[in-house]
Amino acid sequence: MFDKWLGTPPDVIIPRLKLLVADLDRLAARDRNISTDEAVLIRNCMLVSRSVPCLMGEFFGHPEVKNGPGITSELFYLDKKLKLGRTLSRWYRFDEGFFI
Repeated sequence: MFDKWLGTPPDVIIPRLKLLVADLDRLAARDRNISTDEAVLIRNCMLVSRSVPCLMGEFFGHPEVKNGPGITSELFYLDKKLKLGRTLSRWYRFDEGFFI
């Protein structure tokens, strides 16, 4: 696993995330005029799961999860030198060990 942007350079991932937010904002506002002209067609589609980078360890001070063992949602940013990670919803800091 790569540090920082997890293999996707910031000049690539940041615009993609901004476009995602803009599309979700339009859907939340009930704007159904979203162009699907460039949408990829999927036949015989099904919902599946796949592995994504995340952090696992003992949580302390999470606003929604009890202190103790846990696993984060998908990780978007990791800096082992600064001992920081960022998921979609929050920052995480690790002060005792980082194991790959």
